[in-house]
Order: sequence, then structure tokens, then C-alpha cells
Amino acid sequence: MSSNKTESGFVWFVGGGPGPVDLLTLRAHNVLKQAEVILYDALLDPGFLEVFPLGATILYVGKRSGEHYRTQTEINSLLVQFAKAKKRVIRLKGGDPSIFGRLTEEIQALEKENISYELVPGVSSVTAGAASLGVSLTVRGLSRQIIILDGHSILEDNKSWLGMENFTGTIAILMGSNHTAELAKKLIEKGITPNTPMALLEGVGSPNETYTLSSVGNVKTEGFVKKTKGPGILYVGEALRCLETKLLKNQTSQYES
Repeated sequence: MSSNKTESGFVWFVGGGPGPVDLLTLRAHNVLKQAEVILYDALLDPGFLEVFPLGATILYVGKRSGEHYRTQTEINSLLVQFAKAKKRVIRLKGGDPSIFGRLTEEIQALEKENISYELVPGVSSVTAGAASLGVSLTVRGLSRQIIILDGHSILEDNKSWLGMENFTGTIAILMGSNHTAELAKKLIEKGITPNTPMALLEGVGSPNETYTLSSVGNVKTEGFVKKTKGPGILYVGEALRCLETKLLKNQTSQYES
């Protein structure tokens, strides 16, 4: 989707995917070649620096929990500033820019100044994580819905839990790996049965990718012990039940070897 407003400067909001450079889409790669300015996020593989065009102005504007290199207001101002200078600007975001990417705020800043832009979707970490686990988030007759939650703030926002009572689909929680016990407690309060599978996937797509499988009840009591310092994705639902079989096979294989 693109807007058609002015001929002076242009901004592309590009989804960089979950991390690995080879999960960047062809369209995103082609757009990157045109960039004169790139504002990029924290969750991207360092290998992305190798595909950025020579001579482009490269600015890191990443935000992690409690560590904001640039405020959102500053990022908005930079986008407007470079676009008004008639630059071709890339706002490169991890995953897909439309999922928890503060995209609306940045678009509003551009529209206020009558600046043209285009959205280039990317591979979401939610679906990339499912691929890494080797599971389908939807299973016919078992899990026909998906809910994506922001684990960073949802514990303080009761409205976001409305309609989740006894939810039988798959729940994906981003930015919640530091609050696993509290999230599990909240899920049980909302009717998710304690024996429902719950997995923590860390470093999706990276060489250090790892996952831990448990149940909502166990996580409520013990939490998940993180194995990396980076972000993680939590998955909850019966669609993950097949992971128990995979783990058992792996354990048996290791024992036999």
C-alpha cells in the first residue's frame, strides 16, 4: 500500500523479517537498493549492514525494553526531516511493520506533513517462530484462531484480555519472555487449562535459536528460565501438543546414540 501526496522525498516502511537476511523479501531487497537513508531497528541481524547501499546514511534507532536508543518522537522527527530533504528513506523494522511496530504513529507524523510513503510487508516473527518449531498455529478441528498479544504491557491492560475466556486457539505473546510466570497466571485466570502446552522460543532464525516446552500450569509455578539475553516468543495452545512427541523422540534418539 502506498500514499500519493508529494514528489519531494519518500518513505518506505519495510519489514525486515525475524532476523536472518535471507528471510528478507525480494520486494524489500529491491527497495533497500534505492535507499539514501535507512533508520533500522534493534532486532535485525548484523548481516543486514552488508546489504545496505554504499553511501546511504545508516542510523540505528532501535528500542528494547528499558533501552531506547531513540525516542519515538525523535524517530518521527527524523523521518520527516529526511523526507523533507527530498531523500529516499527506509524505515526498516523487525518482523512485519504492522505488528507492534509503532507504525501508526510514524505514518501519522508523515501524513501531517503531507509526505508520501509505502508499506512493504515482512515475514512476522510469529509465523517464522512456528516454522522453526515445525508446527502449524492452526489445526483443523482443534485450533482455528490465533491471538497475538504484547506481553510487555498486557499485564497492566485488562481490556486486552477481553474475549479470551476459555480461548481454544493458539496464543502468541511477543515481548513477554521476562514475565512468563505472571502471564501464565493470567492465562489460567482467563480459563486456559493448566495442562495446555506453552513454549518459549528464543533467538528465532539465529544460530543460537532454542526453545523450551512446558505447560501453562508449570510455567505459572516455575516460569521459564531464559537461555539467551535476546527477545523471545511465547506460544500457548493445543497446536503445540505435537512438540511433546518431537521432544520424546529426540530424547530417545540421544539415549540410543
